[in-house]
Amino acid sequence: MNKPLDSSLSSVFDVHVHPIRSVISAKSLIDEMDRSGVSKAVILALDLEPNILTTDLKLREEIIDDLWAYSYFINPEQLLDSMTRILQTGVTSNDQVAEMRNSYPDRFIGFGSVNPSKSKSYVSSILDEILLLGLHGIKLIPTLQFFHPQKNKNVKRIFKFAAKQNWPILIHTGKDPGPFEIPTLRYVQYSHPRFWEKLVKKTTVKVIFAHLGGFGATDDESWINSALDIARNNSNIFLDTSAVTYALEDPNTVAKLRDIGFDHVLFGSDHPVVHGTSIEHSKNIILKSPILTEEEKRMILFENAQKLFSS
Repeated sequence: MNKPLDSSLSSVFDVHVHPIRSVISAKSLIDEMDRSGVSKAVILALDLEPNILTTDLKLREEIIDDLWAYSYFINPEQLLDSMTRILQTGVTSNDQVAEMRNSYPDRFIGFGSVNPSKSKSYVSSILDEILLLGLHGIKLIPTLQFFHPQKNKNVKRIFKFAAKQNWPILIHTGKDPGPFEIPTLRYVQYSHPRFWEKLVKKTTVKVIFAHLGGFGATDDESWINSALDIARNNSNIFLDTSAVTYALEDPNTVAKLRDIGFDHVLFGSDHPVVHGTSIEHSKNIILKSPILTEEEKRMILFENAQKLFSS
C-alpha cells in the first residue's frame, strides 16, 4: 500500500490525527510532525451532520431525555448548543483529507469517513467516493454520527465494502469531550467496545479500536479492559493509544497488553484535539516508560503501523 519507512526509536508513525481545517493546516501539521519525529501520519475524515441536533427532532428529543436522566440540574438547550459547536468544528470531508494527502503523499495516509445514520444510497455513494479519492481506510464514530453499531444495517455494508478493498476501519471507542462525557447519553454508551464484539468476530477486516477502547474522564478503565478482552480473542483487532497514552504507565494495563501481544498496539496522538498536550508529549510518555522494553517501544511507535499499512 505504501513504501516502507526506516524503523528506529526516533521514527514515529501516528495512526490518529484530525486535520480539522479551522484548527490546523497541512503545513502546520507537517511542522508539528517534524518537531515530534513523526515520519508518517494517518489523517482522518469525519462525516458529520453539523446541524442535525436542530433538524432531527426525534434525535433531539432522545438526547434531551438522556440528559434529564443524568440530572435535573442541567440546561439541555445549553448542552445541545455545545454539542452542535463540536459537530460544526469537527466535520472533515473526504475531499479535504484527500487534498491534504495529495499535498504531502509521503507523509500522510488518508482515511475516509461515512455516516452510517444516513440512507443506504448515501452510504453507497460515499464509499464509492472514498475509493475514487484513493483513501485507504474508514473512520466511524458512534458518539458524533449517532448510530447503534449492532442495529444499524449500514455498518455491515461498510464492513463488507472495507473487506473487499482490504481497508482497515478505525472505530472511535470511549467517550468524547465535553457533553459527550455524560454517561446517560445512549450514543456515548454505543461507543463502548462491547457493541462491536459480535461484528468483529465475523469479519476479516482489520479493526482499530481508538483510545485503547476507553477515552473519558470517568470509568475509562472498565472500557479499556473490555477492549483488551475483545482484542485477546480476535487477532484482527488493533488498539491505538490516542488520548490515553497515560494508560501505558499502568503496570496492570501493560501486563494485559503483553498477554495480547504488543504487535497489536499502535501509537496515536489524537492531535490536535486533546487540549494541553502534543504529539511529542504523547510520544515521550512511551519513550520514557520504565515498564516498556525497547522492543515494545519500537513496535508501538513505528513497526506495527508500518506492517499494518504495508500489507
